[in-house]
Amino acid sequence: MSEKREVIINCGISHVSASVFSSEGGKLKLKQVALQTLHYDYSNDQIWLDSLIAGLELLCKNEKLKGDARFIFPGSLLLNKTIRVPHVNEEKQKKIVAFELSQKMPFPLAELIWDYQVIDDDGVEQEILAFAVKPEIAETFCEKVVEIGLNPLQITPAPILDYNALISSGVGLEQQETLVVNIGAKSTNLLFINPTGFLIRSIAIGGNALTQNISDSLGILFEKAEEIKKSYFSGQVAFSPEDPSVQVLENCSQQFLNRASQEITRSIVTYKRLKKGKSPNRMFLAGRGALLNNLPEYLSQSQSLDIDYFDPLKSLLLEDGISQEMRALLPYMIGEPVGLATAILNSNEGNTLKRPLNLLPANKLTHLSFKKKIPLLLTAAFIFSLLPIPSILNKSSLEDELEKELSSLQQGTRDLKSNIADQELLQEKFLFTDKLNQLVFERNQIFREKSFSCWVIQDFLNQLQGSLDHADVSDAWFDELRFQEVSARSRENIIGTQFLKGKKRYKIILSGRYLVRIDETFKDSDANEKRNHLIELNSVKQEALTQYLEALPFIEKVAKKTFSIEGKGDLFKRYFTHFKYEFIPKS
Repeated sequence: MSEKREVIINCGISHVSASVFSSEGGKLKLKQVALQTLHYDYSNDQIWLDSLIAGLELLCKNEKLKGDARFIFPGSLLLNKTIRVPHVNEEKQKKIVAFELSQKMPFPLAELIWDYQVIDDDGVEQEILAFAVKPEIAETFCEKVVEIGLNPLQITPAPILDYNALISSGVGLEQQETLVVNIGAKSTNLLFINPTGFLIRSIAIGGNALTQNISDSLGILFEKAEEIKKSYFSGQVAFSPEDPSVQVLENCSQQFLNRASQEITRSIVTYKRLKKGKSPNRMFLAGRGALLNNLPEYLSQSQSLDIDYFDPLKSLLLEDGISQEMRALLPYMIGEPVGLATAILNSNEGNTLKRPLNLLPANKLTHLSFKKKIPLLLTAAFIFSLLPIPSILNKSSLEDELEKELSSLQQGTRDLKSNIADQELLQEKFLFTDKLNQLVFERNQIFREKSFSCWVIQDFLNQLQGSLDHADVSDAWFDELRFQEVSARSRENIIGTQFLKGKKRYKIILSGRYLVRIDETFKDSDANEKRNHLIELNSVKQEALTQYLEALPFIEKVAKKTFSIEGKGDLFKRYFTHFKYEFIPKS
């Protein structure tokens, strides 16, 4: 007898994973698992599906996956409602639930694909959790996954699966109020578990909120901010303590922790009101977003709860071929697939496990069932089509066949012309869009260049500041620093062959003073000897200052330098010299 296997695809906002489960000795076994990160602008929901299909296609190719599969949808993609109805038998229950949901859903229930389950039952009333999805979303998704060789058997919401995973792990939920916080990319699911059932709340804060905060604070694109977040908080890249970005990242992290804690506190208050004062006495963290530094410690202090990471691997046997790198990630990504696989493969655990919901369109199920029979039907049709061939050949003339072929060719020609016209229209739209993008880019190019130059100027000021601490040029200060545009003629004289027509160039004017400290042995010398000693010390300091400024990375060359020991300077009485430099910065 062949082993029963289940392929489960977890469709996340930032990644897609594929897991292959089987049941061995009444225990769940993970035979194969792989993860593919989605590369797109996470802030743009409209391109999520295309990015997901591209990642899933690559995943299936690498892992050689095809055939029947079950899919997990993120909660942010679905509509959900929690309602309370009287405790009745199942036949009446569905009618009551349908009526209540029709009053609560933002769209007519007939225009949605929906399913529900009982999440709490005290014998008098039942708490019902319902999820719904628009048919066009589910149908488009099914069509695309079928194209890459997968037959969808089920689409189930992610938020309800952590309950089954927690039950199967054996952590003990019978007598305690437990909170599971699953932090995803776009939202965070809060699963409140009590002895009679559970309650789900979703808060609109996830890993993407931290990414967006970093993007806004550093003034960089969302994709770049996501890379920096993963590198910094995972410890893959070490940042220098003096790096100003470190403080920005830590501030963003603290803001995220504050906001997440506040939202969790509000949800706990709501839960206590619903449960007449009962509140969670322990918390489990799940999801890849839970890897943020100091998150357990911060939530433990702010919520006054015992906190631990939920480990779904306790209920799993792992195939030897699963890599160590993937094993390290499994505790934070496999919980929801484990919850679905447990309900499908280990349904003998009694009524403690919840039935997985199915949001797959009914017409798609019929279509897919028929699609499996298509090869057999085509074979049969082909065989039957061969039977009348001798009779047809005897009764049909060559002229009739040629006329049919001509008619077919003419029809094909018309279809091709229509297709060409459609393609030409698409080309016109593409050329217009391309031209528009080019114009927008050119219009914003000046702004981009200015934004980059702001950081360069800051670095240059930091470099100048360093000269004040340099041993050879100490006791110096700056009176004036300004940028002056160089006229076209002056630019030709100063820059020479590097001068570009139409491009603005600037020179930097820096003036200030430095102190010449005379040795104690010369203070009582005669005026002439003391004067010569001051001139010698001044020359040394003048040369050291010039060399230091010429060596700055921002400076291309010194166009002009002036030192005054009398007049603006006062070398022979108060021991200081006035200086003025004109620099040509690097373009």
